[in-house]
Amino acid sequence: MNTRVKSNLLLILAVAVSIFVTLTPFLFAKLNSVYTHSPNAINGVSDFKNAETDKSMPVYLTGEWEKYADKWIITDNADINSLTKSTYSLPVKLFRSYEEISSPLGEKSSYRLVVKNLDMDNAVIYIPHFAGSYKIFVNGMPVSQSGEYGTGYTRADLSFNGTVLEFSSEDTYEIVVEISCNYMSGLYMTPTVANADYVTTHSSVAVTLRSIIFGAIAFCSILFLFYSVTKKHIFSSKWLPILFLVIMFRLTVSTEGYTAFNFIFSKVDYEQLMLLICSSTFIIKLVSLLFYTETLDIKLNKSLSGVFCFAFLVFTAVYCMLPKTVYTPFYNVIVQLATVPLDIILLGYLTDSIARRVPYALFYTVGYIAILSGLMIDCFYTNGLIVWASSSYLPLLCAFFVVSFSIIFFRKITEIYNAALKAAELDKQLTEANTAIMVSQIQPHFLYNALNTIKYLIKRDPKSAEKAVVSFSYYLRGNMDSLTQKTPIPFQDEMEHIKHYCDIELLRFGDKLNIEYDIKCDSFAVPALSIQPIVENAIKHGITKKTEGGTVKISSFEEDDFYCVTVNDDGVGFQTEVPDYADNEHHAHVGLSNVSRRLKQMCNAEIIIESREGEGTHVTIKIPKTEDNK
Repeated sequence: MNTRVKSNLLLILAVAVSIFVTLTPFLFAKLNSVYTHSPNAINGVSDFKNAETDKSMPVYLTGEWEKYADKWIITDNADINSLTKSTYSLPVKLFRSYEEISSPLGEKSSYRLVVKNLDMDNAVIYIPHFAGSYKIFVNGMPVSQSGEYGTGYTRADLSFNGTVLEFSSEDTYEIVVEISCNYMSGLYMTPTVANADYVTTHSSVAVTLRSIIFGAIAFCSILFLFYSVTKKHIFSSKWLPILFLVIMFRLTVSTEGYTAFNFIFSKVDYEQLMLLICSSTFIIKLVSLLFYTETLDIKLNKSLSGVFCFAFLVFTAVYCMLPKTVYTPFYNVIVQLATVPLDIILLGYLTDSIARRVPYALFYTVGYIAILSGLMIDCFYTNGLIVWASSSYLPLLCAFFVVSFSIIFFRKITEIYNAALKAAELDKQLTEANTAIMVSQIQPHFLYNALNTIKYLIKRDPKSAEKAVVSFSYYLRGNMDSLTQKTPIPFQDEMEHIKHYCDIELLRFGDKLNIEYDIKCDSFAVPALSIQPIVENAIKHGITKKTEGGTVKISSFEEDDFYCVTVNDDGVGFQTEVPDYADNEHHAHVGLSNVSRRLKQMCNAEIIIESREGEGTHVTIKIPKTEDNK
C-alpha cells in the first residue's frame, strides 16, 4: 500500500473517530434514559405519569413550550388569554428558522409550561449555563433567578439563586420562564428540575475538575515553554505556548470556568464573553495548524492560513452586524461549523505524517482529535443542542490533549536520557580505545630497541646517550599524558612529542634516516598522538624497509578554510587499495583507520593517503577552521 492511499484511509478513520467522539454525549443521553424520564411536552403540557423518573437524577423540561414575545407575563401581571402565543420547542433544533428560535434583541420574552405528575423532593429548577438573565416562577411564585434582571439594566453572570421545592404527583404546576438579555435572544438552554444536593455536588465537582485541569495545563505550558527555550530539540515551536494559552482562556471563560474564576470576571457580562468564546475556537484551530505544520515539518501553503484568517474576520464581522442578534444558537453553531474545513485540512496533514512514519505523528493526531471534539461538544452543549449535562467534556478532552503532549515529552526526555547514556558509553569506549592506542604506541620492541640504542651510546658517545635518555623520557611522558587527554591539544605540543620520537629514531638509524620540518602554521589544535602515529608509520613501514633509507618531511600550512598537515616519505610505498595498511586494527602498528576516526570525531578532519610502490607515501590531514579551532 503506497503512502498516499494509506494517508487517505487514515484521514477517513480520523474523521470517523472525531465524529464518533463528538456524538458520544447524544449516545450517553440515550444510555442514561434522559429522554425516558424526561418526556417531551406537547402543546405546553408535560405529563410525567408514565415517565421512569429517578428522584436523585435531574429531569429536563423538553418539548413544546408556549412562547410570549416582548412580554413578562408574571412580572407585568399580563392576561395570557389576551396575548399572542406561539409554540417553542426545546432542545433547539439547529436547522429551524431563525424566527422560530429568537426574540427581538434586548427585549423581554416569556416561556410557559404546565407540568403534571412530577414527584421530586428537595428540588430546584434552573437553566444550566444560560448566557442571559432569567427568573423562573412556579404557580406565580418566583423560585429561581440568575443574573441582574430588570427592564432598565440586565447583566448575565451564570449565578443561580433557587428556592428548594417539593413537587408532588398529585398537583399540577405552571412553570414560567422570563428572560432578559442585552446581546442575545431566545431561550435556548433547557430548564432542568433536579435534587438540590445533586446540583450542589455536581457543580462543585465540575468546577473542581475544570480548575484542576486548568492548573495542569498551566503547569505543562510553563514546563514546555521552559524546555522550548532551554532544550529546543524537545519542543522548538513558538506556537505551543500560545496554543496552551488559548486553551486555558477557553476553559476559563466558558460554563464552570466562568464560575470558578468569577473573581476575575466579577464585572464582566457573560453575554459579552460569548463572542470571545466563539472566536477562541477558531484561534485554537488556527494556532494548532501553525504548530503542527512547524513541528512536523509540513509544507503549508502560505496563503492557506491567510485565507482562513480572512474568512474568520468575515464571519466575525457578519456575526457582530447581524440585525437583531449577536448571540443565538442558530448563528453561533454555524460559525463553529465553518471551522470544520480547517479541521479536515489539518487532519489530512497529520494522517499524512503518520503514513510517512514521522515520529510522534500518531500522538499529535490523537491529541488534536480530542481537542476538536471537545470544542464541538462544548459548542453543541452551550448552545442548547445537547440536553444532557456535557460541560465536563471540554476539560476532560483538553486533559487528554495535554496527556498526548506529555507522552511525547516524556518519550523525548527518555530518548535524550538514553542518548546521554549511549554517549557516556561511547565516551567510555573512546577513552578505552585511546588508552589502548597510547599503550600500543609503547610497544615492547620499541622499548627494547630504544634502550639498546641508549646502552650502545653510553659506551661510545655519553653526550648523545644523555640526549637520548632525555628524549626517551619526554616521549614516555607524552604518551602517559595523552592517556587522560579527551580534547584536542595545541599542534605545538604534538610537534614536541613528534620531535622526541624522531630524535630517538635518528639515533637508532643514523644516516639511513633524515627528518625535515617545514612548519608554517601551528595556531590550531589536533587530537593527542594523531600526527605521531603517521610519522611512525612513515619511518617504520616506509623508510626503514628501504635499503638505502630515506627522508620523512613534516609540514604544516594554512588554506582559506583549512589547516593542513602533511607527512611525506620517499620510502617503499604501498598499494592504497590493500586494506592491511590502513584498516586492519590488529596490525602490529597503529592503523591509520584509528587515527582517521579520531581526527574525524574530535576535529571533523579529513585524512587523505596517496602512495605508490617504490616511490613513497604522501599523507595530508585537512582540519576545518572553526570558532573553537582558530
